[in-house]
Amino acid sequence: MALINLHNHSTYSDGTLAPAALARAASRAGIKYFSLTDHDMVGGWAELEPALKEEGILYCRGVEISTGPHENLHILGYGLDISDPVLAGRLADFRSRRITRVRKIIELLRGLGVEIAFEDLPVPEGRTVGRPHIADALKKKKLVSSRSQAFKRYLAAGRPAYVPPNGPPVEEAIRAIKDAGGRAVLAHPGVVAKILDIPVWKEAGLDGLEAFYPAHTGAATREFVTLAGRYGLFVTAGCDFHGPGTERDKMSGFEYQEEYFSEIEQLFL
Repeated sequence: MALINLHNHSTYSDGTLAPAALARAASRAGIKYFSLTDHDMVGGWAELEPALKEEGILYCRGVEISTGPHENLHILGYGLDISDPVLAGRLADFRSRRITRVRKIIELLRGLGVEIAFEDLPVPEGRTVGRPHIADALKKKKLVSSRSQAFKRYLAAGRPAYVPPNGPPVEEAIRAIKDAGGRAVLAHPGVVAKILDIPVWKEAGLDGLEAFYPAHTGAATREFVTLAGRYGLFVTAGCDFHGPGTERDKMSGFEYQEEYFSEIEQLFL
């Protein structure tokens, strides 16, 4: 049975596996169709593509852009030209906004008596930084036992070191993907079900919905497949894998079915 998983993160954003290790993990899990979708970053593809080819895995180049209106309102981009200089500039801007947010969080933590410097974060220069890296730094200092505990204690909405996201509007995220020749897909719609505005986002250029996602029930998946058909969108599938130590550490996939994934299949290399 061929499996599809088009939503994964590496050490180029908030995952804990390097891209080549990610390819090996996908191969062991029996994934046939794959994508790397690091947050606001496509740098991991240079390492990943040769590894995927070696493993015999089909893939389409991807990215995940985090928007500003809601913590979990993310736009996936597939089949885009990762060498496009305009895209590179836009992603660099989105990453710089993240740095601003992270520095504000660090200041709030300092006010709580938690001393963490930006330089303490386990992020090489030029890669995407985010709240999970602050959680990792807190864990390293033995102030929390896991990323999830760090979020519950300090970093999640309503907690004392929370700072709202400052990413681009949804329309800008979609435009960045489309201008680079890609297809724009709403990530994990069930997570943002209360704020869905599919007609507006479709008008802005949205192409698809990630209907198949671990947090979606069977009923929710069917609902999103129907919703996609109603608005002329295609559907995708992803597991949002982040790697060991992240609580999203199960590399898995969904059964590949032509009736659902024939549209996205056209982007595979």
